[in-house]
Amino acid sequence: MSPPLDQMTEVLQADMARFPRARLSVVKGPDKGREVVLEGQTVVVGTDDSCQLVLTDTSVSRRHLELSGGPGGYRLRDLRSTNGVHLDGLQVLDAKITDKARFTIGRTELRLEPMRQEVQWPLSPHDRFGDVLGKSVMMRRLFAVLERAAPTPSPVILEGEPGTGKEFLARAIHTRSPRADGPFVVVDLGASSEPLMDSDLFGHDVSSARPQARPGALEEAEGGTLYLDEVAELTNALQSKLLRALETGEIKRPGHGGTAKIDVRVVASTQRDLEAEVKAGRFREDLYFKLSVFRVRVPPLRERSEDVGPLVRLFEARTPGGQKLSDELLDLLSRHDWPGNVRELRGVLDRLAAFPDLGAGAIAAALGKPVDPGTPRDVAAPNEVSQALLALPYHEAKDRVLESFEKTYLLEHLKAAGGVVTRAAQRAGLPRQSVHRMLRRLGITASDES
Repeated sequence: MSPPLDQMTEVLQADMARFPRARLSVVKGPDKGREVVLEGQTVVVGTDDSCQLVLTDTSVSRRHLELSGGPGGYRLRDLRSTNGVHLDGLQVLDAKITDKARFTIGRTELRLEPMRQEVQWPLSPHDRFGDVLGKSVMMRRLFAVLERAAPTPSPVILEGEPGTGKEFLARAIHTRSPRADGPFVVVDLGASSEPLMDSDLFGHDVSSARPQARPGALEEAEGGTLYLDEVAELTNALQSKLLRALETGEIKRPGHGGTAKIDVRVVASTQRDLEAEVKAGRFREDLYFKLSVFRVRVPPLRERSEDVGPLVRLFEARTPGGQKLSDELLDLLSRHDWPGNVRELRGVLDRLAAFPDLGAGAIAAALGKPVDPGTPRDVAAPNEVSQALLALPYHEAKDRVLESFEKTYLLEHLKAAGGVVTRAAQRAGLPRQSVHRMLRRLGITASDES
């Protein structure tokens, strides 16, 4: 039995994080003059409307590159773009920028120019918030905001990729609020049609398909917290209906049920940048302002690799009889990008717990990474590299090996899941959308029907 969370919490020194402000501007190309100011946040550049710096250059990918802030500079990452990112004439996949720099994407040249001012962020003295662990600066900044937001009645928006722990954070907000004794009601809007969303939120009347009337989540959450997962998926009509309900504190019951008073606190989450969705006309500005009294971004695991080790140790402590991973394997896990975030990490650790004799070689293959030559042979699975691969450039050979692994891995999980992508994604510990993208890239046809 694992110890209570309050006994596992490490109290850290309260501190301030200082981030350099910087201006990212387009100095050459069809979008010359466009710019965005960076204040420690992550900025994605590309042609998609969800990007923080949107370009019209057709040689730029939809999501081309990412700049993430941190103490001492910014991290530049190529998001698997078609034409790459070139810094000082050299193509880069991942780089730390501490001074002014120019880089090229497609026909566009960008300039990153540090500014004199710094942004100061208060950091939480705690290494967790509810069930979410994080010792990194990014997470302690997040915890500091949520610790202040939780006791208030104000709505909160959590933005972040799948698998980052948004629902765990929402539950922690609820348990730290004066509404903790009330219900915590979850509505998943990510895979619903408009009629189902309407029914889930506002209830439904008696019909041939539904022999019993049922109140909606807005009534069920009375006196508690309503968690709206993937709120950006709401249709325009339901956005208007939800806004009216929150502003009036009243809903109209379906059929002849009259009206009902509601008293709920809303915590919402989304994979998207909701401000960008407003600018693109896909989300109502007035509802955005209503919900975003506190708006926070939950960082992906790749931006806080220093948290991988503590997360591994936490999950190990919660697995009775599990073996402790060696420092070599821990380092290997820390160097992975984790597209499925903490959910993917937990899935890998569950598989390791079930098959402790896999060794570093198998883990490296599963993560698409080369085995460190210094890894002891008793933990590294010997693997002969074919002459055909040796004849290729390193990155091309690596891509072929990774593609072969991905294809075999996904096909096995699809087979075990009866060909249903959603089930295969759950088995693999990956977001459904990521699995769909991988399948399309690999030319594999699958169904999302059960």
